[in-house]
Amino acid sequence: MNLTVVPAGRTSTRPDTVPFLRLVRIEWRKGSDTRAARWMLAVIAVLTAGATSVPLLLPKQFEQTWLAFLSPAALVLALLLPVVSILALTSEWGQRSVLVTFTQEPRRVRVLAAKVLSGIALSLLGAAYAVAVTAAALALSDALGRQVNWHLPGRYVVGFVVFVLLNSLMGMAFGALLLNTPAAIVLFFVLPTAWTLLSYGWLKEVGKWLDTAQTFRYVLEAEWHGHTGQILVSIGFWIVTPLALGAVRTMRREVS
Repeated sequence: MNLTVVPAGRTSTRPDTVPFLRLVRIEWRKGSDTRAARWMLAVIAVLTAGATSVPLLLPKQFEQTWLAFLSPAALVLALLLPVVSILALTSEWGQRSVLVTFTQEPRRVRVLAAKVLSGIALSLLGAAYAVAVTAAALALSDALGRQVNWHLPGRYVVGFVVFVLLNSLMGMAFGALLLNTPAAIVLFFVLPTAWTLLSYGWLKEVGKWLDTAQTFRYVLEAEWHGHTGQILVSIGFWIVTPLALGAVRTMRREVS
């Protein structure tokens, strides 16, 4: 008999009737098929394509290379894709439909894991889209007769994908911890920015370890050597800790 965790700490003997992969597919649909999510994804697609066109339109200010074209796209994804991830983690609580979800699957950790995996899949899809529109922009630049450098070392591809993934996971962590869409979105943007602004004076040394504007930039630019510890500390503080606390809160929060 399989005991599962349900609201208010009660136990249930309901067997697992929902395969995990099906649960991931369900959470994918719930996270991407809402009106708000569709609008956000459409805006992200347009702005990502627009970001890659900036170096194309300003060839004298930007080198015609993969990195010069990918960097603006990375900025767009880092700012907006986490909002979709937050919505995936919080929207059900705001709409009070989470009771249905936990009735179908009482083990809340499985639901949370499915949401996180669907968010990761969306991040990878967003990174792949950015690479595709960057390739199209570079091809257009090449067709215009400009000197285009097509060489892209593998470590920069990894850095770009991991950068997008980390920002998305950070959004999911805030969503899981707060379970409230407005609060999660506001604090996702405010807290790291405030930390960056406050990282002066005696906080400067600490800021090197917790300032995502620095540590995640190391990831994007593939500057792993000498910065691995700082990157891992930032991941632990901004992603692992709030996500773990969010899992505990999800397990214990009453559903009405």
